[in-house]
Amino acid sequence: MSNILYILIKNFLSSKSSLNRWLLLIIAASFISYFLVILLEEKEEPYQTLSESTLSNCEQGPTKQDLHRHHTDIADVYRERGFADDKRGSYRRRPETAHVDCGRILAGDKPYLQSLTGTNRVKIVENCNLNMSCKAIRSRILPSNDNILRPLKHGIAFARIVYKDYEFIEKQVQVSFHPQNAFCFVIDINASEEFKKRMRALAACMPNVIVLADEDPVYSSGHNVNLVHNKCLKALLDIPGWNYALLLQNHDLIMKSVYEMEQIFEWLGGANDIFVTHEIGRVDVKKLKWDPMSLKLFINETEMDKLLLTTPMKIVKGWVHCSLSRASVEWMFQKLDPSIFMHQLNQGRYGVDEQYFPILQANAEFGMPGHFTDECLQQGKTTEFITRIALWVPESKCDTNMTRHAVCIIGLEHFQAVASFTHLMFNKVIPSFDNSIVECTAELLHNRTFLGQVDHPLKEDYYKNMVNVLYHKHHLEPGYKLNCTPRYSELWKE
Repeated sequence: MSNILYILIKNFLSSKSSLNRWLLLIIAASFISYFLVILLEEKEEPYQTLSESTLSNCEQGPTKQDLHRHHTDIADVYRERGFADDKRGSYRRRPETAHVDCGRILAGDKPYLQSLTGTNRVKIVENCNLNMSCKAIRSRILPSNDNILRPLKHGIAFARIVYKDYEFIEKQVQVSFHPQNAFCFVIDINASEEFKKRMRALAACMPNVIVLADEDPVYSSGHNVNLVHNKCLKALLDIPGWNYALLLQNHDLIMKSVYEMEQIFEWLGGANDIFVTHEIGRVDVKKLKWDPMSLKLFINETEMDKLLLTTPMKIVKGWVHCSLSRASVEWMFQKLDPSIFMHQLNQGRYGVDEQYFPILQANAEFGMPGHFTDECLQQGKTTEFITRIALWVPESKCDTNMTRHAVCIIGLEHFQAVASFTHLMFNKVIPSFDNSIVECTAELLHNRTFLGQVDHPLKEDYYKNMVNVLYHKHHLEPGYKLNCTPRYSELWKE
């Protein structure tokens, strides 16, 4: 551009004809205007106006008039951006899975399923030349003109640790995208440079996506996992509007649409969803001190009862995956200094990420918003947990005949289960093993989000009557007695 302008200006100054000078000046001005438009378009944050408008309107909860107006607003922005789809309202398929009829799998067509599993399993074909321009990223994630997102009463925050399979990660952002949702990623320092570049490009192009600048080593043994999840949670607190945060790992598959998750969290009513079970010797309970005072756990100890401060906390375990109310996340950063606590947990050998949040949840005396208790655990009863499901089975009993760390790798064989489970996510899926399950689940959520598909209605009575939800709702009432027996028998134990 600079060379072209130099030639035009030189000719303009050397031209003896005033008419020629004016023509050259007009041409130069046109070039400048054209490139300014391109530069401004690249720097512009698309959907920023939309996000701000939706957030400000939804803080008080949308009325019917608000919903109608925002449907129109969002549609107008989509048209302005020009993200059109070839097929009205349809899900945009990857080439590898264009031939897969997910509807037949969902309907239980077993012969057809057999044609897509085993040696015929469809694996992802990674695009080494994936277009990572902002326009390309947005076109893959954002809904087309014909797919309109309605406002949420409250957004949802996602904190995910990642290290590989960028196209899968981007797909999970796509299926759970909403301008009111927020996404935070922390990258394992050992991830490839290409993966890191792609993740940072994603954050640069999407205003509600954060990729933390810090890159910490994260290990399969769980070391540093709580630390980096906490970093994401702290960053997410700067974003208004969300009322629940989910903690995820790289290969977790989202199984509910944004509206289904919004509804489920509304039914939870502020209760955290954290799995709690007995600790199995991963923490050195005898040699180390586990009372809050020794751990310097509470920032202001004068607010706390002295007996609580000097009494060893109840040590339990669970899963790193959980759903945390915003109030509980705010409490963690306002009331706690977990430095010593996390350091002691990190001294374990394996599964050291599975204690931090469950311990805060089960020690009711700490007063974390949305907490539970260890009372059911003492009765030998396990309560419901909906954030994540995993199939802990030997390879011979895994439908795909593939396991990793004793967890069954899910494939298209599990699609009917994925559609029906009450859980929010499934662990784990590996696109290089079976990408059909990723694409069929994405299409399922697309249809639920934009086409009004209701293949498995949410079980309102189930979510509202979970033991921890009832505890959260009633435990402060005089004479309340906890009933640890779930009302439902269809619990998927992990």
